Amino acid sequence: MDAMYTDGSYLKANPGWHKQDAAWKLSHVQRALAQAHLTPQTVCDIGCGSGELIKIWAREQPHMRFVGCDISPQAYALCVQDAPQTVRFVQGTEPSGGPFDAALAIDVLEHVPEPEALLKSLQKQADVAVLHVPLDLSFRTLIKPEFLEEERRTVGHIHSYTAAYLKRVLRRQGYEIVSWHYTNKYVECPPQLHGRSRIGMLIRRLAHYGLPRAWAAWWVGGYSVMTVVRRVRSVTAGKAGA
Repeated sequence: MDAMYTDGSYLKANPGWHKQDAAWKLSHVQRALAQAHLTPQTVCDIGCGSGELIKIWAREQPHMRFVGCDISPQAYALCVQDAPQTVRFVQGTEPSGGPFDAALAIDVLEHVPEPEALLKSLQKQADVAVLHVPLDLSFRTLIKPEFLEEERRTVGHIHSYTAAYLKRVLRRQGYEIVSWHYTNKYVECPPQLHGRSRIGMLIRRLAHYGLPRAWAAWWVGGYSVMTVVRRVRSVTAGKAGA
């Protein structure tokens, strides 16, 4: 599955590597960090894609320092275009120069063959991680599983999550959840739609504004979750370091 990210096929299917979503995603990263009362000064972005998110952030906050990494040579070529001096990019699976105040994995967990190994590797980079994870499992995909196959084919999602399952995965890997909120690109940044698609969007909006987010995420779908998690240090490890 990794071949699609290195042979150019992912970029062909997704021109710009979702660069158009970077500002929207950054706004939710910043919201999550504010909710967690965190102001990191050094940040690494694992699986950074085009790198646009941290490039925008660096222009807003020139005193901060960023490192982004991605396995794709095509993504790396996009990253280094017009990169601010406070941002450094690496082609590979891990950044250099850590540890960092916070590690980002924005829309990455669902792509990697071993997501729990990724979560462990994030702990080597920072005690705090910010994750954005699509909740592909919903009532909609339960009755129409072909939607999951479409996600796999077009954007490489090989793992699917519900909110409850994601929370269990995070806790199993020794994280506590510090901040958690739902995002919905289709409602917050709606595309131009026609005909039946407009009816589908109306249903999404009614669910978004009329139901609790967790209910809307399950019954209607189309949601992701932005979460800040912190590594839980064991009592034994704490005493050893004292």
